[in-house]
Amino acid sequence: MAVTKGRVAIAAAGGLLMLATGVSTAEAGSGASAASRFAQQAESAHLTSAQTTALQADVDRYLKKMGGTQVALNKIDLKDEGEILVALPGEARPRDFASGDGTRVAADPCLDVPGVSGNFCAYQRDNYSGSIIKMRQCNTKYYVSTWGRGGSWINDQTRNTESRRARMYNPNGTMIYKTPRAFSSDPHGDWNPVRYVIPCG
Repeated sequence: MAVTKGRVAIAAAGGLLMLATGVSTAEAGSGASAASRFAQQAESAHLTSAQTTALQADVDRYLKKMGGTQVALNKIDLKDEGEILVALPGEARPRDFASGDGTRVAADPCLDVPGVSGNFCAYQRDNYSGSIIKMRQCNTKYYVSTWGRGGSWINDQTRNTESRRARMYNPNGTMIYKTPRAFSSDPHGDWNPVRYVIPCG
C-alpha cells in the first residue's frame, strides 16, 4: 500500500584510526578535523568500536561508488545532487549524528516534511527503511547496485509532471521501470535488477 505523505566508548586508538583513514574525500588540511568530529559523534552516541567500523565501511562504499563528501558520521553530501544517509547495521532508519547526541532518527524529507520536498528517495530496505539516497538532480545516475533484493522508494518531486517520473536501469543500461508521476511510492520494491536510477529529466 502506498504511503500518504505526512502519515507517515568508541575504542580510542582503533576507532580514531579507522575514522581518520576513512575520510578519504575530505580536502587536504581538513581530514584530521573531520575525523575528530566524526569520532566525537560516535562517542556521543555511545557506539561500540564494531558499530563505528561497520558504519564507516558502508560510508566508504558509497563514497567510492558515488563520490561526494562525508560531512557526518553517516552522511554524504552530494552537493546539489542530493545526499546519502547510512543506517547502522540492524537499525530501521538512519540517525542524526550531525546534531544532538546521535540518538535521534534523521529527518526524512520524503516522509516527514509537509508539502513537496523535490526529492526522489530510494530506501535500501522495504517499508521506507534502511539507508536512504535522496536524489535531486535530473539526468544524473544514482547507483543502487549494491543493495540487492528488497527496497522501497518515494517519488516526492513536482506533482503531475511527466519529466519527474524516475527511471530505473539494469546493468546493460536498459530502462526496466518508470515510476508513476509524483506523488507515488512503493513500499515493497526490488533493487536486485537495478544498477542505477535517474530521478527525472
